[in-house]
Amino acid sequence: MSAKLSALAASPASARPRVSMREVAARAGISRSAVSLALAGHPSIPSPTRARVRAAAEALGYRKNPLVAALMSVRRNGGADTMAQASLAFLTSHAAPDSWRQVATHRRFHAAASARALKRGFSLEEFSLSDPAMRPERLEALLRARGIHGALAAPLPGDQTSLNFDVRHFAVVGVGSSVRIPAIDRVADDHFYGAQLAFEHSLALGYRRIGLAVAANISHRLEHRWWSGFLVAQQKVPARDRIPALMPETREQIPGRLPAWIERHRLDAVIFSHRTPAEMSRAPAAVGLVSLSVHEANGTIAGIRQNEDQVGEEAVDLLVSKLHDWNAGEAAAPRLLLVRGAWTAGLSAPGAGKRRSGLV
Repeated sequence: MSAKLSALAASPASARPRVSMREVAARAGISRSAVSLALAGHPSIPSPTRARVRAAAEALGYRKNPLVAALMSVRRNGGADTMAQASLAFLTSHAAPDSWRQVATHRRFHAAASARALKRGFSLEEFSLSDPAMRPERLEALLRARGIHGALAAPLPGDQTSLNFDVRHFAVVGVGSSVRIPAIDRVADDHFYGAQLAFEHSLALGYRRIGLAVAANISHRLEHRWWSGFLVAQQKVPARDRIPALMPETREQIPGRLPAWIERHRLDAVIFSHRTPAEMSRAPAAVGLVSLSVHEANGTIAGIRQNEDQVGEEAVDLLVSKLHDWNAGEAAAPRLLLVRGAWTAGLSAPGAGKRRSGLV
């Protein structure tokens, strides 16, 4: 046995470099396309050549990429006009399997991801990890049996941060930043940047005593990125104008505490993590109201419109890249790809000294 093969045999599989089809082709002395056909047992490749390729692949420890195998199979059987050559899973975790659709941001993530997947030659199939009839172990076996090797993890509900799914045999990308366990790559809104941008635009509108209202459980779920961005942005104003955030444990507690907090700190603007007019309008009419999650840039609510479409698209692109490299399981150094939102003006923040309109 050569020194190279001895070293490979002694090292754990996860630590070995992935052998490419190009290396097999070089060892067998044929083209890469011929290697692909030979490994598939195609009759156009002579039997002795197929045997030589299989021997080279075995000696090098070549491992077939299941995604490539699935695509090649469909192309052989369905032709070049087949729209969806393979499937990706969209894993949801809400208690009621369909309840994630009640969140507009999640619906936009899914729609953008589904459209992007189709352009990349995939269909996006939804699977619920909370379905009593589909335990995680059974779902894992089902996906593998159906040749689904890649999954998008939808945003988790509530303050949940763990995905109840064994990712060892799958390439997985989180949509949003909520999944912390297992260690997977994620694509999310740049909440830190959004909070800074909202503060800066509030200053530009003439507001000086600006507060942040965000629930503690939401802040924790987002790794305190909104709060951190707000604290950094506050350094632009004198210390006397740096207002402590209103941060009760849950969002439902914010409306009841809002008026007294505004009065105590003499606020002229509030940045909210959410955009519910009935809750935001508990503030006096002279106080400007800004949201960090504006859904429609229709001129009513001022704030940050997150780019949900790009988040969904980038998540699919990253997942497909991981599949082509057969990068499965937990990541040794998980990546967090951040997508910046943009400011949108609105009647809820007309400027310092002006009474707002557009909200109750």
